[in-house]
Amino acid sequence: MLAPGASAAHQVAMATLRHAQATLAERFQPPRRESSGFLRVPINGIPDSLVRQLMLALALAAEQNGFTKATVSKLREAAQPGAPMDQILTLIQTVQHLWARQGGTGLLIEIDELGKFLEYESYHPQHREIHLLQMLAEHAQQAHAAPLHLVVLLHQGFEYYNHRLGKNLRDEWQKVQGRFEAIAFLESAEQSLRIVAAAFVPRGSLTPAVATQCAEWIARLAVEGALPVGLDEVSAGELSRRCYPLHPLTLLILPTLCQKIAQNERTLFSYLGSREPFGLLERLAQMAMGQWIEPWQLYDYFVLNQADGFADSLTHHRWVEVVTALERFDSPPDTPAVRLLKTIGLLNLMGAQRGLKASRLILELLFGSATGVLLEQLEAASIIHFRHYNQEYRVWQGSDFDLPGALQQAIAERAHWSLVDVLNALAPFKPVVARRATIRTGALRCFRPGFGAQDRWPPKPLKTDELPLWFYLADEQDQPDLDAIPQPAVVAICHFTDRLYEVVSEWIALQELPKRHAALHQDRVAQREYQTWLLHAEMETTQLMKTLLEEPESLQWFFGREERLIRDRRDLQQRLSHWIEEVCYPQSPLIKNELINWDHPSASANTGRKRLLAAMLKAADPGRIRDCENPGGKETVFGPC
Repeated sequence: MLAPGASAAHQVAMATLRHAQATLAERFQPPRRESSGFLRVPINGIPDSLVRQLMLALALAAEQNGFTKATVSKLREAAQPGAPMDQILTLIQTVQHLWARQGGTGLLIEIDELGKFLEYESYHPQHREIHLLQMLAEHAQQAHAAPLHLVVLLHQGFEYYNHRLGKNLRDEWQKVQGRFEAIAFLESAEQSLRIVAAAFVPRGSLTPAVATQCAEWIARLAVEGALPVGLDEVSAGELSRRCYPLHPLTLLILPTLCQKIAQNERTLFSYLGSREPFGLLERLAQMAMGQWIEPWQLYDYFVLNQADGFADSLTHHRWVEVVTALERFDSPPDTPAVRLLKTIGLLNLMGAQRGLKASRLILELLFGSATGVLLEQLEAASIIHFRHYNQEYRVWQGSDFDLPGALQQAIAERAHWSLVDVLNALAPFKPVVARRATIRTGALRCFRPGFGAQDRWPPKPLKTDELPLWFYLADEQDQPDLDAIPQPAVVAICHFTDRLYEVVSEWIALQELPKRHAALHQDRVAQREYQTWLLHAEMETTQLMKTLLEEPESLQWFFGREERLIRDRRDLQQRLSHWIEEVCYPQSPLIKNELINWDHPSASANTGRKRLLAAMLKAADPGRIRDCENPGGKETVFGPC
């Protein structure tokens, strides 16, 4: 639609629009036939800097559309994380002006998989690149001969990606989200069923018995009000027959279940084309006419292949309830009672969808006259219970322990703890070895990491002779007083302290919960959920701590009182070695003898030292002592004597 007016792409798009919505096509103002249309800048999301990928994509689009080499070069030079936002906006305005001169009618920036940029930003909040989206959204409101249009695509809302941020940054993200108009591309259940049906290509007709059975099930589902809104009994019957061998209840569950997974339609078609265990193609290869794929087989597929894909904590919590209930039931996996439990669990996971719930009448579609006995068996084992107010069976969670509440209470009781003291006590980092200086001098040259903050500055001197490397945990625009610490010193300022504080406090609070609550030792459901939370908190803490050394470009570095830009880990190693050789130990002699330089000499050196001492005791003359029996590799030990 936005292509040049005379292009074939524009003509085809307009013809399609006229066919689908003639009224809208008349209202749409196409570009002039002689115009160049919109300059399209497509960006595919990857875990990288949004600024870098935006400017590289803009440079590529400019190069392909005849912009000067100087303009393209400026765009590529600006493709650096942390580049000033004003500079980025100025370059975009320049592209708009130049495109308008070429007859262009607009600039279209399309960002697919924006969530990957947001995830990267959540680990690098110091760049504040999220504000670029806000600035672009505001700039798009301004009139221009080639106005800016910004379209971004997300699998989830902004709030799904900001859980790794501190509270202040989460509030800022909410403001940025408010600058965009959200358009939900979420198909209704009725439309999703038609999409599923379109993926099936029947090879012949169903047998009369199968067709009759399918019609009976659809009729009973219609009576129970289990069919989606907008889908009548006749249409549902046609879809169900086309989607054989999916049981009608399986067909109704499948689209909604896939919506609970972050990828939605991608997850749906992954199942339809899957040859993995319990995938559709795998099951088709083993089935005969008259057999059906029932909901319990959906459960087995997702538990084996998609168990960690649930997008929200409530859905994951319900999934854990079902898994734990199956473990408590402790029955062979192929028994009808286990299959019934899996079916009830899936229906619970979906939430009540009108009449599509774990009611007795719905369950009888699958288990027939045996339903009553099987339900009694599960109820007797305290695996399920019946809710009278909405007439459905629910998997009994088996636990009354409120883990989120207990965690919040534990965090609140530690409201005034010091992050610096905790990290210094944990000592999460080993000494950082300056490799080049160590190899050149033969002496181990390293830095001992420590932590400081405004209320713990200047930090206490280290108890070792190693050089200090201070990580200063800053608040907002806080800067340390570099004159307050002994020189020479290396200081790295961390600007994502809020998130680090939240992650570490949650991790420590979770570690303390078993000491406070007996339920975490006795309740298997609570134990499973607790272990999941603890593992997640530990991974988050480890990932964030690794950022300090593995992504040094995310910090602000000072060597002495001078700031130095660090590009990557290799650059940091070069800076540290240069700092040791030129500033800390500029006159250190080169004595490549590990008995002198190493705290823990090698076994060979220790053997040589013992022989040296023995030879010194035996030799009375001051001449050169030599290991006559085996001079070999120990010559370096005896040589200086």
